[in-house]
Amino acid sequence: MREGIHSLVPSLLIFSLTLTGCTALIEWGWDEPDQAFLKTHITTMERKPFDGVVLHLTVPGVPPGVSNFSWHLDDHRYQWHEILPAVEELKAVPFRRFRHNFLRINLNPGNGPLDMLDDQTWETVFANLRLAARTVREAGLKGFMLDPEAYARPDPTSGRPRFNVFDYGRRAVREASLDVYRSAAFKRGREAAAILGSTAPDLVLLFAFAYTFPCGSPTRAADGGYGLLPAFLDGILVAKPPNMVVIEGHESSYPLRYCPQFQEAYRRLRVECRRLSLVPDRYDRDLRIAFAIWMDNESGSYCASYRKEGKPCPWTDPNLYPVEARHQVDPHDFEGAVASALDLTDRYVWIYSEEPKWWTPSRPDGENLPAEFVEAIERARSAFAARRGSLCQKPPLND
Repeated sequence: MREGIHSLVPSLLIFSLTLTGCTALIEWGWDEPDQAFLKTHITTMERKPFDGVVLHLTVPGVPPGVSNFSWHLDDHRYQWHEILPAVEELKAVPFRRFRHNFLRINLNPGNGPLDMLDDQTWETVFANLRLAARTVREAGLKGFMLDPEAYARPDPTSGRPRFNVFDYGRRAVREASLDVYRSAAFKRGREAAAILGSTAPDLVLLFAFAYTFPCGSPTRAADGGYGLLPAFLDGILVAKPPNMVVIEGHESSYPLRYCPQFQEAYRRLRVECRRLSLVPDRYDRDLRIAFAIWMDNESGSYCASYRKEGKPCPWTDPNLYPVEARHQVDPHDFEGAVASALDLTDRYVWIYSEEPKWWTPSRPDGENLPAEFVEAIERARSAFAARRGSLCQKPPLND
């Protein structure tokens, strides 16, 4: 294990680094906090080089299986009086530096089916989204981190998740055509935007991914694994209030480390992925692009033996990785990635991690978090603040 892999230097420099304009850097990983953790540890957390965090709401007094609000919008119809204690606790968090905070919302069920044509279940989803919007408004959060990923176990035949509302191949009504399901996805998006907009019209909807996954499939077909997701987003773009912001979070940019890679990803979203949209004019006008960077990219593969034994993984050791992947855990290249992404994004960059934790219940100051990576973010923020617009410029938008 490398020397200092558990160390964390004080991050005093970050308090003088304010990102220019609306650009902000947020954290979202396996160390995702709830409102109770935030209330207890926010002072320590705000020493880290971020402008905000993705969080979940733990609801007291409900069955334990549905206490995490973010994961159960489809299978438990929450009541305001149930979540109010959690909301009040969140409102009591003394945020100072972290001003760009997002409530996590999972759009896919983990334990059961959700279908675009299932009106009854969507009524539950929409009722819970209304409560979520009220939570964000009352607690002063920016909006939602919307996660469309299907976390259900894979089907042994197809390998696809058993439940995925955006997968036409997993539809409940087998005889219904692709056009029927795509129209239903568009309708659900419109309904979601109307419900959210009526409660919190200036929400920021930051999707972990949206058009990128379908665009990255070999055929870009609407009947692929997330083929119905673009129509759902299109519905939101059409129906959203003027001040609601919709952002493609671009989870596919996890492994990118160099400016030309980010430029190509941006160009592709603006040009090629646009062809997936039913409303390209709204896509051009209203869709914003963010970037995601996985600090310990694909560590689940390389740290599997450590995880199995319950041991910390020396995830920065280049010998764990094949030669072609070692640059992804090089702090210098990571610094360049953060600086490039900050310069190119339309608003947000989010840092994802699994092995390194920025905060944990036992170590609120961080765990398996090497100082050189903390310092890399600080230097990237400084470089962006000093040289905005020259680190990684917007690419030409041509085919």
